[in-house]
Amino acid sequence: MEPIYDEPVELADMLAARERRVYLQQELIRRFGCPLICLTLNIPGPVKVLPFTPEAFEEGCRRIENALAGLGAVPAGCERIREKTGFEALYSVDGEALALKKAMISIEDNVPLGRLFDIDVLQCDGTKVSREDLGCSPRTCLLCGKPAHVCSRSRAHSVKELTAEISRILSQEFSPSPVQEENSRIFFTLIEDSVRFGLLEEVRTTPKPGLVDLKDSGAHCDMCYETFVASTDAVAPFIVQMARTGFSLGQGDCPAPLEDLFPAIRPIGVKAEEAMFAATGGVNTHKGMIFSLGIIAAAIGYFCAPGIPAWDFPILDDQKGLLSLCGQAVKPHLSRDFDEMKARPPKTHGEKLFARYGIRGIRGEAMDGFPALADHALPAMKKARSSQPDENAANLYVLLNLMSSVDDTNILTRSDPETLAQVKEISSRFLARHKLIGPEALKELEQMNQDFIRQNISPGGCADLLAITLFFERLEEGIRSIRYSL
Repeated sequence: MEPIYDEPVELADMLAARERRVYLQQELIRRFGCPLICLTLNIPGPVKVLPFTPEAFEEGCRRIENALAGLGAVPAGCERIREKTGFEALYSVDGEALALKKAMISIEDNVPLGRLFDIDVLQCDGTKVSREDLGCSPRTCLLCGKPAHVCSRSRAHSVKELTAEISRILSQEFSPSPVQEENSRIFFTLIEDSVRFGLLEEVRTTPKPGLVDLKDSGAHCDMCYETFVASTDAVAPFIVQMARTGFSLGQGDCPAPLEDLFPAIRPIGVKAEEAMFAATGGVNTHKGMIFSLGIIAAAIGYFCAPGIPAWDFPILDDQKGLLSLCGQAVKPHLSRDFDEMKARPPKTHGEKLFARYGIRGIRGEAMDGFPALADHALPAMKKARSSQPDENAANLYVLLNLMSSVDDTNILTRSDPETLAQVKEISSRFLARHKLIGPEALKELEQMNQDFIRQNISPGGCADLLAITLFFERLEEGIRSIRYSL
């Protein structure tokens, strides 16, 4: 979980986190039967996540893993936790506890960030190995050099003073150069512009069968074009935040594991949904987009982080490869979600469709690397931009391609598999008749819209995929423009 910087923590949250930590420690010792290394960061006060905390945490993990490699010790298990109550890493290591503690003390005492690391070693009975067990002196205060436990007990220094010094150390270690900082600012501005473009250009595409557009609300009685504008304003900053989170995890010589990406952005997605419902009066306009585009934006941030200084992002030249890596990032987590669904009654529309038809919906699409995008929408858009009369026609061409091939759960939720099959057939026949989306095709789409409204059909999942396709297109154009200007 990747919390927001400078978010204060309540005492109850800290106590609950401490209980969870103790339980997890005991469980890992029981499961692996070997000593446990526990990394936390020394950050006093109610705010446990400061700017550059993620980078410091990843550096601590890297140092521990390098030290273990030097000892010839391979962790039997590893758990990483990112909460607003603090970042933690736990390594189960089949080794001699005193030797492990000696290596951890070397990290604490001999690297620039070591003073911010708190690395405990627990023996198989759960007791800590102390510095005194190895004849080492106790740790000193961050500010005055006296024994840390003495200053802590007497509260010799204020939280404000300690936090200021910790922030100084973090900033000194991780602050980007002015060029990197400016490039990052431009990069995230470009991502936000692309997000807004994708969301709004999709709804501006007209006429769309059964969907909200500039002409009408399609098969929806609770939303209109203005609803989507309000929702876009609410949602876009959170998708950018997910991209920033991915960027943070992907930085440095030793980026966080890819599997850490999805848990880090999931809570941001929850907040995005809350903001969307607040902006729309409870209407679900972009829930699917928050999930899908959030994953993709986070992956783009993760994989683009190393290339920021030179705007060298080869991953964006291979969109299918990027989407495949998205699948790898989410698959272990979403697989657990499906296992949990099988063990309880379904709650959401998507869970009910999974229980009834075995259709995995957008979760399955993400797990498989977004094949509807990789194999249909993105190639269709490349073709359409050079063959269709204008941008609106190209967008409609992509939408109809998606409608002809995607198992759209929006359609299934409102109807049944027979209706879904009918929509696919209608869309395929339309594309066979109309190689170009001209005046005659537009009239036919208007009639199709009226038919869909009568049948309460809305291919909203396909509309989301069109929006993501437009996001990719805008982002690529922006990056190419910047590359040419360098």
